Amino acid sequence: MGVKSVITDPIDEYSPLSRGSHAIRGLAWSGCGAITRVEVSVDGGQTWHDAHLEGPREKWIWARWSYLWEVNEPGHYKLMARATDEEGRTQPQTKWNYQRKHFDGIVPVDVDVE
Repeated sequence: MGVKSVITDPIDEYSPLSRGSHAIRGLAWSGCGAITRVEVSVDGGQTWHDAHLEGPREKWIWARWSYLWEVNEPGHYKLMARATDEEGRTQPQTKWNYQRKHFDGIVPVDVDVE
């Protein structure tokens, strides 16, 4: 099983968000080892920022993570997260696997800010 992360908050249905501070939260896991890093992008993958990993960080245990997002401009944002495990494997940005079997690609969350 590959390296995987998902955004659990905010989700698409929370739009529109107000300008200001928002916590982006999620979960990450891997089939080969502990999660050592999660990065968050708020611009569709153009730039990446390190998220805070919560404990415990153990092999095969889901890792909780969070990132404080300061947004001051209204508009449409594509939030993304990618994880890296202790084996050095990083979650890929691949097309959706319609069979859903072992899919480990990055799934963006679209939000609007007013």
